[in-house]
Amino acid sequence: MRNKRAYTLHNFLVDKKAAGMTESIITPAASVADIRVYGRRWVILALFSLVLMLNSMPWSQYTVLEDVVTEYYGVSSSQVEWTGLVYNVTAMVLVLPAAWFLEKYGVRAAVTVGIVGTTLGLSVRIVGCWPRHFWAVIVGQAIVGASTNFLTSAPTRVAALWFPAKEVSSALAATMIGQTGGVCLGSLLAPLSARGTWTRQDNFWGFLTLNGSMAVAGFLLLLAILFFFQKAPPHPPSSSQATAQVLLQPGEYFKSVRRIMKNGSFLLLLLSFNIIVSVYVSVTTLLNRDVMSYFPDHVSETGVLAMLLTLTGVIATFAFGILLDRTKKFKELSVLSYFGCLVSLALYSATISLTSMKVLYVAVGIMGAFLASCFVPAYEWAIELTYPEYEGNSASLLNWIVQPCSLITTLAYSRVFSTWGPHAAHGLLVGLTFAGLVAQICIPKRYRRLEAERAIPDTQGIDNPAVDPDTIDCT
Repeated sequence: MRNKRAYTLHNFLVDKKAAGMTESIITPAASVADIRVYGRRWVILALFSLVLMLNSMPWSQYTVLEDVVTEYYGVSSSQVEWTGLVYNVTAMVLVLPAAWFLEKYGVRAAVTVGIVGTTLGLSVRIVGCWPRHFWAVIVGQAIVGASTNFLTSAPTRVAALWFPAKEVSSALAATMIGQTGGVCLGSLLAPLSARGTWTRQDNFWGFLTLNGSMAVAGFLLLLAILFFFQKAPPHPPSSSQATAQVLLQPGEYFKSVRRIMKNGSFLLLLLSFNIIVSVYVSVTTLLNRDVMSYFPDHVSETGVLAMLLTLTGVIATFAFGILLDRTKKFKELSVLSYFGCLVSLALYSATISLTSMKVLYVAVGIMGAFLASCFVPAYEWAIELTYPEYEGNSASLLNWIVQPCSLITTLAYSRVFSTWGPHAAHGLLVGLTFAGLVAQICIPKRYRRLEAERAIPDTQGIDNPAVDPDTIDCT
């Protein structure tokens, strides 16, 4: 009977004619499931967010110091850019295998592999503190980048496994804050560890202090994950999660991927998401070059600009997560965020060559808020479009396709920047963002997971705002 229900639902999801149907996709098992919410979910969320933060800290550490790194190691600007782009290369190979690993062995195993790889990569980077060992920087970045793939598909899964429907978007936003917060912290600490006005000896000790501290933090987090991070709660936290657990069988990742890729609405979301992430990566990777072109006397402030870019993104991500939980307006908020990206990117492109650093700070702050705020609505919308497939499966596809796209976009942006100048390069990004906005507007408004939640009365009172979920089970 279980296989028959699963077969019926999967055909319902991929059949284009089903778009206008009103039949419920809920099974009786979901309405009688023992649904509980556990207080320990906050510990799980905090640990996972810290792992994401540490893992993302090295991403822009060297690119925001491009002028310092080229002189210290005697390498070219393009080689420095590869300290960030190596993340994309490893992801092209490992995102899907890592997502399969997540589905087969669970969140705890995936997060453990992620923090082990992060700690190992950070340790290798210590060797790269010596001027003649830039190869160790690249190798360390590659190991950290490889471990990222075991973490990037997990945020949606962690949120769905542990949090009730009225908190799941906020929980996802918290994990995104951990990730963008790591980029922000890395961008802030990088200029404090090395500067062009320092001696080579001072820069060496700065690199060594920062990289060594991060490696120690990785080891401590690894111990915390081993002792306190759990695979899943004993009971599902929501009726939609209970339904999904009944309908789906583990170990069918690639079958699930095939079903998802037949979903036309998801493919449009995939296109728009790829574009905006590619733009985000391009801007952050080459921010130093932008500042050097127009404000060569302020190049040391690139790290502060990068920090501001991600800090405003952290605030916006949190705000959009709360709005999603309260309104469930996935398409509306996603389109709003995307439109803000287009306007703010155009503002940045127009002001960087015409105004002062003060105005540039304002433009970068606004742009960072909208670029980062696109992530949570996109991930949540993908889950709504593909429910009841495992949450990590749609996220893995978003994360996989975006890697070659962001790599190609960044290299193209860099080439256009060098050949035709920054105005042409900025125009390329604005044009891509406009195309992504059009694609997103064309996506039909259909929320399958939300339909599942609303179709089943929650007998436990979990989704009733008058009931405190923590009173159900705080163990």
